[in-house]
Amino acid sequence: MRLAALLLTLLALGGCALHSPQPAPVVTDWNRHQRQLEQLLSWQLEGKLGYRDSRDGGSAWVNWQQSDRSFKLQLNGPFGAGATHILGDDHAAELQRGGKETLYAPSPAALTEQLFGWQWPVDQLQYWIRGIPAPNAPLDASGHNADGTLATLNQAQWQLEFSRYQQVDRWILPGRIRGNSGEYSFTLVIKNWRPNPVAD
Repeated sequence: MRLAALLLTLLALGGCALHSPQPAPVVTDWNRHQRQLEQLLSWQLEGKLGYRDSRDGGSAWVNWQQSDRSFKLQLNGPFGAGATHILGDDHAAELQRGGKETLYAPSPAALTEQLFGWQWPVDQLQYWIRGIPAPNAPLDASGHNADGTLATLNQAQWQLEFSRYQQVDRWILPGRIRGNSGEYSFTLVIKNWRPNPVAD
């Protein structure tokens, strides 16, 4: 529960049918591709998150809804009774767990600081989930696949790998993201993408 909530807060800076993935075409112009994905500000995705640190590990199903800078996450997994909800925006965040006190913080990053004693790169993850570097942190290194999509990224003290790209509407989006930073690691496998969802 502890680490799963942390990882989802990371990811979260995000009832209609979701789009099934299609094979992704070749990216012929990386700069244009990146600018296009920077315009994708709202989405819904479903996937599975695996995590590990020096003490434990596990997995959870994720439903992530993003609307510009506001997010709503639902986590279902073996580490908590019922669902865990994490929601907020750049200015506030809260963690809701069945039968437990709701936790509040002035930002998602501050919530991770409150819970675990240090901050995760929340601001960067809303870009990484789209397969692009974050503009608000120095870029240490990056590499591209043969088709032009982002393959690897070193940023904010995280080493990331992107794979299983898919065409969803006009977007080319990753289906699998692996991250590692010291003793912490995660793998997010995205089962369904739905860009620009209509608000429930």
